[in-house]
Amino acid sequence: MHPDVIESAPGSCPICRMTLVPVRLEAVWTCPRHPQIARHEAGACPIDHRALIQMTVALSWTCPDHPEIDRIDRGVCPDGTPMVPKRTLRPHGNHNPQHGGQFFMAPDNFHHLEGAYPRPRLFRLYLYDDYARPLPAAQLKQVKARVVTSEVYDSRAGTTRELASFPLAARSGVLQATIDRLPLPARMSAKVRFKDDGPEYRFDFTFAAYTQEPAPAAGTLVKASGAAAAPRALAVAPSSAAAPGAATAAGAPPVAGSPAAAPPSPPPPVPDSVEEIVAQLTARAREVGDLIRQGELAAVYVPAFQARDLAIALEPRLDALDAARRAVAGPAIARLVRTAWLLDAFGDVGNRQQIASAYAQFTAAAADVAAAFRHAP
Repeated sequence: MHPDVIESAPGSCPICRMTLVPVRLEAVWTCPRHPQIARHEAGACPIDHRALIQMTVALSWTCPDHPEIDRIDRGVCPDGTPMVPKRTLRPHGNHNPQHGGQFFMAPDNFHHLEGAYPRPRLFRLYLYDDYARPLPAAQLKQVKARVVTSEVYDSRAGTTRELASFPLAARSGVLQATIDRLPLPARMSAKVRFKDDGPEYRFDFTFAAYTQEPAPAAGTLVKASGAAAAPRALAVAPSSAAAPGAATAAGAPPVAGSPAAAPPSPPPPVPDSVEEIVAQLTARAREVGDLIRQGELAAVYVPAFQARDLAIALEPRLDALDAARRAVAGPAIARLVRTAWLLDAFGDVGNRQQIASAYAQFTAAAADVAAAFRHAP
């Protein structure tokens, strides 16, 4: 019912409470504008020559003569031939910007959007569905949006007064507005209502420089005659460099020999000493703050989750603390873990006010953990 929910162990869906089913996930390289293209390696799109980006798809096994067969484990078809891999697009499997801008997910967990600032006084907003496909024209017409370049926030009343706002109008499949001239880094907020009766969402953008459309990748390629609509099933070109194994969720074991793109770099190892763990935890908390100040909201989850893992590594050492420190450290670790998840969620939706509030709680928790464990055995 909710394919965007991915867990690492069996259980029930946190949304509908139905039993989770196993799914095998695989990273592939695809074209930013032509997701029917899928490869096992980085390279160039054969249609528009853009550099390929990574996305996540579901990997299952089927039979050419029996497409109704769809299994997570590879086996043999009724005619005795080996099953063939089948790759299917996943919701939220592609959160890469397609026009060189900043990419966010809407709180409704369906719409996605990308803000671009290609030149002075021009702001563009690209809208996508949950598969990162451009929003159909009929749905785009329902969207009411504006871009705000100056406002005053009253923290006591919790209200915002807009000083400069500009309506976003549809132009060839994109919403855009001519805005006032801003110095770099330029900060602006898009306020979007996807339906007349729906809520208004806020997305905060910070552009350190003017955005640029992705350039065609180097190399000589044969250009295809056209681009088909993005299908749900993908055919991945074979590659001798493909790595065996694929990521799985809900307890599904990997199939030996199944091709997959190289996994992302693992997080740095947790240090052995408490002193080093506390030092890295403090550094990761600072890094989160730096990213927020730079406007890189969608990237804060990396140091936030690294800090979460460091805090969790301190839990087995709570017994070494005296009662007073233990009473502070235990709840502080729990707060840090919870706010790390909030930073991830608020970073995805690009709301600066929410992420700033979560960061204040996150840093307070990190400071309490560091103080409790400082000079601990």
